[in-house]
Amino acid sequence: MKIEEKTYSVFQNILFLIRESRELDKRILSFTAIAIVTGVMMPVFGIYLPKTAVDLLARRAGIQEIAAVMGGLVAFMLVIYGVGGYFKRAGYFFWNNYRKICMQKLYFHSVDIHYAYAEDAGCRQQYEKAVTAVSYGDYSGPSRLFRQVPDLIIDILCFFLYSSILSSLHIMVVLLLLFSALVIWLFEKKEAACHERTMEEYALLGRKYRYTMNSCQDVRKGKDIRVYDMSGWLARIIRFLQEGKNKCIKERKRQEYITQVAGCVLNLLRDGIAYTYLIYMAVQGKISLGDFMLYFGAITGFSTWVTGIIWGIGNIKTGNIQFNYIRTYLDIPVEDIRKSECPMPDLSRGVEITFDHVSFRYPGSDTDTVHDVSFTIHKGERVAIVGLNGAGKTTLVKLMTGFYEPTGGSILVNGTELSKWGKQDIYALYSAVFQKAMILPFMLDENIALTHKEEIDQERINEVLAQSGLYEDLVRRNITKDRYMTQKLTRDGVSNRNFFWRGRSTKMPRYSYWTSRRRPWILSQRRKCMRSMIFSVVGRRHYSFPTAWRAPSSRIGFFL
Repeated sequence: MKIEEKTYSVFQNILFLIRESRELDKRILSFTAIAIVTGVMMPVFGIYLPKTAVDLLARRAGIQEIAAVMGGLVAFMLVIYGVGGYFKRAGYFFWNNYRKICMQKLYFHSVDIHYAYAEDAGCRQQYEKAVTAVSYGDYSGPSRLFRQVPDLIIDILCFFLYSSILSSLHIMVVLLLLFSALVIWLFEKKEAACHERTMEEYALLGRKYRYTMNSCQDVRKGKDIRVYDMSGWLARIIRFLQEGKNKCIKERKRQEYITQVAGCVLNLLRDGIAYTYLIYMAVQGKISLGDFMLYFGAITGFSTWVTGIIWGIGNIKTGNIQFNYIRTYLDIPVEDIRKSECPMPDLSRGVEITFDHVSFRYPGSDTDTVHDVSFTIHKGERVAIVGLNGAGKTTLVKLMTGFYEPTGGSILVNGTELSKWGKQDIYALYSAVFQKAMILPFMLDENIALTHKEEIDQERINEVLAQSGLYEDLVRRNITKDRYMTQKLTRDGVSNRNFFWRGRSTKMPRYSYWTSRRRPWILSQRRKCMRSMIFSVVGRRHYSFPTAWRAPSSRIGFFL
């Protein structure tokens, strides 16, 4: 499924952020306005302060007058500095908080979109680009726009104020400073283009690198790595991916270095010419000593504002590109799992599932994974579907549970087409155990109930553990329900993985879980509302067995 890259303008993204800011904290816009006003006042008073001091000394003002004037100016500047710093710090706190909110939005959106999008390679790459755009800290897309837009406004206002001051000295001084700034801007533009050009490749390499590293760190794969002597091969893959990432970084840094060198050379020439002319005017007596101090500070500041404008425009452009990655992913339509064409029928007397000439083809594939399959699972039957790896067994389960929609034929439950039901009703119908079960790094009872600790019904937890046959093992091993579950070895050498995945003769996973509500952070199960319990009395459950248990063929069991 193709994801169309969005190209929102800077103005559109700024309006979007303003709306987001007002929803989160209406004060932030006022804070930003105050920070802009104080940010303009500080440098203006800064260049007039030495001029005022020199003028007072030149006309031989009294000590009391000098102390009163200079003391008042300094005190006023300290107040402005304090107020501006406070509101700027408040804005910085908001930027950081919004960046975290943005990351959460991306994650929650990933579990709200249609499952076909979640499995699509292009969609996953877009998600990686969006997450990368948020993960740069202060240099992420949202932070760049939040921080740089107010700074750019300050730079522009100070630019015009300083230009009006320097134009009274000579217009050529202003033109010289502008010309040097234009050349630096061209180098900045080339640097931004380099960053944009390498962004997609860097995101793709980063996704592969993290996937490979996470796979190598998984203790469940340690035996395979040792038995098949995979360490050297995996090390070469990791080095190859790291070298690819370093190549992108080196290309960016090389362009940054060229821009910095060009900026240093141009700044040296620009300031040298401007200061030489200023000294000449002072020596000739055409400007006073106070004016010399004013113009000297204005030239230094003018260069800062011009450079700030150029750098800010490039920074905003980069931030806008990053923010477009985020909005592109957030614009993927979400799936309403509560929407249904017909109410869920009465299933108290049992369930009958019928596949009527069902076919399914993955996007981009030339052949059907499931082709013209027809069968019926009657109430009370236990069915095992056996087939080679890749034959489509898990695909059948995903079709049955509503993750996929058939490209041909129909699936009926008690005579009603499954496509007419709401996804929430479909998820509530099944109890599914897929090949890769999710064990979260929470306490044991939290992993069973999938809810907050204070909301857990401990009696129900004990009932589930007893029905699954785990309660006695927990007591014998002295494993309490408040033990955290991980794939790591505990201090006493007991692996939670060994306990929860110790197989029976039937090779069924010996663990149990029960869900009472939808949990938004269950990405792999797409917020399934499944009241699921293995070895329970619910009476409707199916299993998707890992292929390693029945290589080269595998099986899926259905118990209705």
